[in-house]
Amino acid sequence: MSHDSSAFEIERFQWVGKKLGFYGSIFVIALVSVFPILWMLITSLKQPGNVVTFPVEYVPRNPTLENYRAAIEGAPFFRYLLNSAIVATGTAVLDVLLGSLAGYALSRLRFRFKLPVLLLILGTAMLPFIARLIPLFSLARSWGLLNSHLGLIIPYAAFQLPFAVWIFQAYFKELPDSLEEAGLMDGLSRIGVLFRIILPVSAPAMATAAIIVFIYAWNEFLFALTFMTEDSMRTITVGIALYQGEFQYPWGTISAAVFMSVIPLILFMLFFQRKVVEGLTATGKA
Repeated sequence: MSHDSSAFEIERFQWVGKKLGFYGSIFVIALVSVFPILWMLITSLKQPGNVVTFPVEYVPRNPTLENYRAAIEGAPFFRYLLNSAIVATGTAVLDVLLGSLAGYALSRLRFRFKLPVLLLILGTAMLPFIARLIPLFSLARSWGLLNSHLGLIIPYAAFQLPFAVWIFQAYFKELPDSLEEAGLMDGLSRIGVLFRIILPVSAPAMATAAIIVFIYAWNEFLFALTFMTEDSMRTITVGIALYQGEFQYPWGTISAAVFMSVIPLILFMLFFQRKVVEGLTATGKA
């Protein structure tokens, strides 16, 4: 009897240990992920003279919103946000449209060299971005796309299109053939089947592709700095980087601006969180 009791106690301790290890790991990962955002918030609430003091203040002694006022009044902050929103949204919409078309063709249609085409598309994502900067800048200048939203939307969409194609291709492969066959029997064309049957049931893939592309376009810096030379056309990443102080770098103002700029991304991710998990799970099975 005592032997059975000891075995039960060992199993219980093992179960408790596994649970503590699992939830402890989640807590550590969440803390590491959230800490930069939390630190930006703490820094943004500090007085300018207390930002770089030692010992470090983990809790501001005299919290202030002065840095937020300086971030908004010191530059066209909301114009930067609007530019980023236009570019990121346009890029996401374009990649969802083109990615779904290419993904449908690669997953549903039968043609020769399908695998080499898919590998070629994915291979373009391996090209370094810096190698594309000068040729694309020359094209944008010759086509009059500098200092325009379209001048960023087109290259951003091209950079992220391989990932969108991969997501849609993997997701469409998991859908039953009966959906497509029913549409074709009803007289729909391939395009009609895609837009009227396949895409309405592919919300997870659409959300996943849109969010990945949106976040990339929102955070991209190098091309936005090079292509947008007018202050009114700068995106939020470039605008924040160009905040200037009179005698020192305004870390408090920059932290306030960065914290305000990540709020739309956080809300966007929280709103589509479930769809993104479903989409990544489905593409991971393919």
